[in-house]
Amino acid sequence: MKLFDIVPGNFFSVLSSKNREVYFDSLMVLNRMFREKLNIRVDDYISELAHDLEYKLYIPEEDDETVENSHTPRGKARLVLNRFVKTGWIDKEYDKFEEVIALRSYAISVLNLLSEMGKDASHEYDSYVFTTYSVLREAMAKPDGENLHNALLSASKNTKQFQTALRTLYHGIRGFLRDIIKQNDVNLLLENRFGRFLELSNMYNTAKTTDSFFRYKSYISDFLLEILSSESHLQPISEHSIKKGRHENISQAEEEIIGIINSVLDLYHTSLEELVNDVDRKHSEYNVVSTQIIQYRSNSDQSAKGNLTEILKSYAAADAEKREKIAEIMERNISAMRHEYFDVDSLYHKPVRNRRILKESLAIKPKSPPSESAKRNLLSQLKNQYSSAKIKEFVEGLLHNKSEIVSNDISVANDTEFILLILAVIRQNDRGMPYTVELTDDSRIERNGYYIPNLTIRK
Repeated sequence: MKLFDIVPGNFFSVLSSKNREVYFDSLMVLNRMFREKLNIRVDDYISELAHDLEYKLYIPEEDDETVENSHTPRGKARLVLNRFVKTGWIDKEYDKFEEVIALRSYAISVLNLLSEMGKDASHEYDSYVFTTYSVLREAMAKPDGENLHNALLSASKNTKQFQTALRTLYHGIRGFLRDIIKQNDVNLLLENRFGRFLELSNMYNTAKTTDSFFRYKSYISDFLLEILSSESHLQPISEHSIKKGRHENISQAEEEIIGIINSVLDLYHTSLEELVNDVDRKHSEYNVVSTQIIQYRSNSDQSAKGNLTEILKSYAAADAEKREKIAEIMERNISAMRHEYFDVDSLYHKPVRNRRILKESLAIKPKSPPSESAKRNLLSQLKNQYSSAKIKEFVEGLLHNKSEIVSNDISVANDTEFILLILAVIRQNDRGMPYTVELTDDSRIERNGYYIPNLTIRK
């Protein structure tokens, strides 16, 4: 289902209108009243809104049904209320002979989002990794179907939320980096560095210490692999899932459960580790760049270095024609060279002595082999991922209205296409395959880092 099959087409018009600030404030009043009481009387909302709109300018919309005294606070409140009804934010109903406001379900979600955005504050960081570890540990202590099933669903949800939190943190730091490069006022730079950025940095510190990904990663993986490899765990989880009405039979339930476990394991061993490292690099980059820019802005002088910096800044801000003139003047009047020196300390780095601490080696916990159902499911997933239909679709995409194609014309973009090309060669004689493959010789051709044989594919 598409968004505008649910939401009216003019739903967002209040946020792009000339009165958008009035509408936003009015929606926040509505959101506050919604949190305080179950039924919002129209008269109560009009009174609250009239008080809020008393000194605000409201320009009537073209299709507003203006009434007498529409310029008064209560008149403006009536127009705003009618606008929310027209655009599908609310409905007006009667409850016990009183007119009340009924919020649309989708409008409640948007109100919550607008309220969070309007606060201009960092979101609280939840301990997603520790929570995942805790629920799995508790479930493994009492491994019945219900506990394990709920723990797996919670682990999947928290892992995806952790991924979103890391991406939000990464892009938040990037935003601060963009701002400091444009900012010239040292006071504002310091305010951002030790004010707004400090809130974001607290999220980062929490993710690195009490909710450390690397601290709990191995424990979470061990719990999930133990569930995956044990039929005595998978069976009761599947039965509980059927009991809850999520699936009709054991095979469907097992397939979903194994899929959930595999997706969490994949995230912990690939995407999340890369995300944590990317956030680390971006956080370090901000600390270095912000310090350098603050020092530079504080110590800018009128010496040759300072004057040259001002010239380069003017060059960067100028248009193409002015840049050419500045470049000509600089070529005629400035001779720039780079000077460095070489001394005895340049040949080596001073060794740093570390005290070695002897500790008892950690015991290696043997892992159980995967269950037969897990093996069957893995083979089934591989078969579905590289089915005959996908191989035919891949070859038809290569030919693309041509009768044949040679290796030099084949583009291999990723591992999936490389595997499909291998399977196309191997399974060319399968029933229903509408192509043939001829290997020209024993040589190989490099295509985007992949080596493929010298071959010709014909319809």
